[in-house]
Amino acid sequence: MAADGGRSTVRKRLGIGMTGETVHPAPTLIADAAIDGAERGLGRDHWHVWQHAKGGAIALCPLPGTDQFQVAAQYDAPDAVPNTSPEAVRQLIADRTHLAASDVREVRWASTFTPRAAMADRFRADRTFLIGDAAHIHSPAGGQGLNTSVQDAYNLGWKLGQVLRHGADPALLDSYEAERLPIATGVLGISTRIHRAHRAGDAEGRRRTSEVHQLGLSYRDGPLAVNERNDGDHRNQLGAGDRAPDAPCALPDGTPVRLFDVLRGPHFTLLVLGDAPPPAPDTDFGGLAPTLGTAGCVRTIRAGGPSPDLLDPDGHLTTTYGPAPALFLIRPDGYVCWTADGARVHPLLTR
Repeated sequence: MAADGGRSTVRKRLGIGMTGETVHPAPTLIADAAIDGAERGLGRDHWHVWQHAKGGAIALCPLPGTDQFQVAAQYDAPDAVPNTSPEAVRQLIADRTHLAASDVREVRWASTFTPRAAMADRFRADRTFLIGDAAHIHSPAGGQGLNTSVQDAYNLGWKLGQVLRHGADPALLDSYEAERLPIATGVLGISTRIHRAHRAGDAEGRRRTSEVHQLGLSYRDGPLAVNERNDGDHRNQLGAGDRAPDAPCALPDGTPVRLFDVLRGPHFTLLVLGDAPPPAPDTDFGGLAPTLGTAGCVRTIRAGGPSPDLLDPDGHLTTTYGPAPALFLIRPDGYVCWTADGARVHPLLTR
């Protein structure tokens, strides 16, 4: 698993190309610095931005749990050559803010980069997989890098676990690229648009909308999404490929519990809503069972019905997942991979 960054040595040794573009030709300097500026209004409860500073915008972001700020300084001139020495970083902060160079007590590290948006031509080569920045690089605008990389790792991680521990079809690993490459493509577009709007002073274009939360991402068009529900317009209800939402629930004794607490773990969860009959252990889950290797690692949770494991006292679960009766097979990474209404549940065919 190659997670060795945007300049990935593994990717280069594998001969996998990186296709993309320069988002903006001017460089950006990033540094972590301990700054004494409380008496000058440099609080630690919010970002401090000098958007129109001479030479380029600069921002100081407090790093939680430390006495440091992350310094992000853009340069207006494409041919600028940032100096990353501690003395130069101190002077840069003094030149672009109301702080003095002496307020910068220590510069822990500094580096520069030119914002680019690029993606590996493929995310897999035989037994090697690219994740995170080794697979896709983009502007930090919108804060998409860490979220995208963590989801890469979780997507691939549970699939490796199923193949190595639970006998899943090795073809399951092919779905990593099929699912994550389109997501990375979208993220590159979002971060590039926000970055360029920010540099252009376009307040509306640089606005962060719900798309940067990554809660609406879906694998509906991927190879691990099978919808066997018969009740209405699938486009307007939770379906296979969608992220399983959270909901406030309760245990049968009335103890409050979140649905996410029930889903958490390396197992699959079969959520049985209402009085839908639970499927037999040999259910094929729309043909996905052999690929997923679900045998022995599915936890069944009944919400409603005659013997519920979860109660829905305020109706949030039914509103989000309904209408009942319905069944949802939820993957270890929290995405629904199979849905049914109970009428089309078939046993696994064996040879």
